Amino acid sequence: MKKNNKKYRILLLAMLPFLFFISCENEKVLDNQTSGSIKVLIDETYKPVMEQQIKIFTSRYPDAKILAEYKPEAECIKIFLEDSTRVVFVTRDLTNEEKAYGESKKFITKSMPMARDAVAFITSKENSNPVFKIADLRKILLGDSSQKKYQIVFDNQSSSTVRYITDSILKGKKITGNVFATKTSEEVISYVSKNKNAIGIVGVSWVADYSDSTTETFLSKINVAGIWGDTDSSMDYIKPYQAYIGLKEYPCTRNLYFISKETWTGLGTGLVNYLCKDGQLVFKQAKMFPLRVNVLLREANVH
Repeated sequence: MKKNNKKYRILLLAMLPFLFFISCENEKVLDNQTSGSIKVLIDETYKPVMEQQIKIFTSRYPDAKILAEYKPEAECIKIFLEDSTRVVFVTRDLTNEEKAYGESKKFITKSMPMARDAVAFITSKENSNPVFKIADLRKILLGDSSQKKYQIVFDNQSSSTVRYITDSILKGKKITGNVFATKTSEEVISYVSKNKNAIGIVGVSWVADYSDSTTETFLSKINVAGIWGDTDSSMDYIKPYQAYIGLKEYPCTRNLYFISKETWTGLGTGLVNYLCKDGQLVFKQAKMFPLRVNVLLREANVH
């Protein structure tokens, strides 16, 4: 693996302007930005960081009760479109068809990316310095690799990581290799830690070391692989360190969105406002890259 002698320090500066929600006079208001009760749906790949965010928010506003349900992304969006859930947190915006469906159900959605994270590829500690080229991962996922037969492990067959791999790495082709899905990211980490030939695919916040104040330490029970991208500009195997996620030098990045159909400045709005302001520091601690603040990257040479 090539050594990259560039390291970055990340500073968060002034908050960027944020979206304000407009109340609907005819809507029955049951809560406000800091009190009341609300159910939210959250992509399971963000469970570690969003549990921390909600813990901080509700400790700050003890009259706020947030019931968070963590589900695969496809299920989150399906439920959001069909029931009374007002806010969902997932890795993509709604499609035009989904927005049109919402309009047919008499609601308009608002959305915005809040932070950028990465899809991380993990192996057991027996692989001391794992590295993979996207081209080779593609072969493994399609079942035509001439290399040692790895086993790919996903968190859930309906998860956002499966969709990301299918859309961004396989370009719409069907996964046909030696692949299986567990039920949660925790199960992926547990399985991979015990199986030398397994490659797990999880959101980077699941392997972030929250106790580490730098951007370069991951969960101790597994190793996080360096990835070489498809483009001609790829010069190294890159790990999903925070600065590389922000600069998109790491080849497998995605955004965390909120999508809301709340029609007044209620508790959903309050939670989103927190996430886009003070909550940006929590995203930073989870090794994600905050998008709702100005971020200054300072480059330093390491010999």
